[in-house]
Amino acid sequence: MQIEPTGRKEAILADFSREAVSEFNLLLSETEGCERIREFHHKVCHPSKDRTHFNIQVVTSLIRDAWRKKCDRVERLTVKFNVPRNCKTFSTKSLDFVEFGIRPRDRAAVPIVKNRNWQRYNALLADGWACKTYGLTSDLQIVAYLSKGETPIPQRKNVLGIDFNAKNIAVTILSPQNKVLRQSYFGKRIWIRRKEIMRRRAILQSYGNEKALRRQKTYERNFVGTNLGQTIAEIMRLALEYDADISIENLKRFKPKGRRFNRTVMRMPFRKFREILASRCFDRNVTLDIVDSWHTSKYCNHCGAVAANGHSHGNYALFRCKECGVAMNSDRNASRNIALKCLLERNNVFNQQSFQISNRGGLVSDLGLSDETGLSVAVQHSNHLDGKPTGFSRG
Repeated sequence: MQIEPTGRKEAILADFSREAVSEFNLLLSETEGCERIREFHHKVCHPSKDRTHFNIQVVTSLIRDAWRKKCDRVERLTVKFNVPRNCKTFSTKSLDFVEFGIRPRDRAAVPIVKNRNWQRYNALLADGWACKTYGLTSDLQIVAYLSKGETPIPQRKNVLGIDFNAKNIAVTILSPQNKVLRQSYFGKRIWIRRKEIMRRRAILQSYGNEKALRRQKTYERNFVGTNLGQTIAEIMRLALEYDADISIENLKRFKPKGRRFNRTVMRMPFRKFREILASRCFDRNVTLDIVDSWHTSKYCNHCGAVAANGHSHGNYALFRCKECGVAMNSDRNASRNIALKCLLERNNVFNQQSFQISNRGGLVSDLGLSDETGLSVAVQHSNHLDGKPTGFSRG
């Protein structure tokens, strides 16, 4: 939600945000050597409170987020304030306010802009939702963390698997019998346009035009956000049309493989895509399943073999199985495997079947082939046994 602070309060909040980012980066540098969050908290709590003079709740929140963050430095940060101890809301005849407790005996109350986000926020509160935490972002926006007693979402018949990569978004819809109902691609326009933006940025950098570079960066961010929203709207339409839940893999940090590869992967807006998708699934009452990303692009969904290097002659777009010789698009193969993992998890295959694990913690048998009885094969599941990836197969 947007706020409209006065000039003095805007300066106070901006100074607080900058100080919070600086303190957060300092906390990130002190996590080394600590094995548990309790040890880290005892190490940095009092020094941090003495340096910043923030309220203890703000300091504790920064410490907890710094422990969970897997990076060395951040440029932007959302600081959380708990209700009612360190934050509260109140209304006047014409305005709604949020009051932040920045420091002891130092509070700042700012009015909320009555836009569509504000209307949706009030509608959710009227529907039984409660807000116990507010966040202040680095660009002085308000984030409301809402919670409600969880109600079970009815399981849909089919599963829609999504493979997100740098050039497109592959989608596959599977039935419970492992039959492909629909396959499609989205988001290619984003990649094409971003290549043009990268060329334009290189020209501007050669001329040293900082003002134009900032405008180009803002344009790219808005373009990507808008097109991601449109793509997710199409995916949601397919999910509702085919009565399917949505599954997506849990992408983690990758190992650096070269400057060009790193730049391409780091420019993938996966986090933003996942956040928007989760929000739309919540609004449409669709379950979003997060499955393990282990070898989703290396399994052959035709014979179930695992290919150490299944890409044909260095062509990443083409998957060729060395066992059965089948050739298919790599993204399509991965999206089907993601949907298949969700299907096996849904049917509790990991509880009904026996474990077969190799010495390296890999799979022993096939991935996911269907027969007359339905799903009957092994798959890499998100659950792990003793920290190792686990395969599941018929006992």
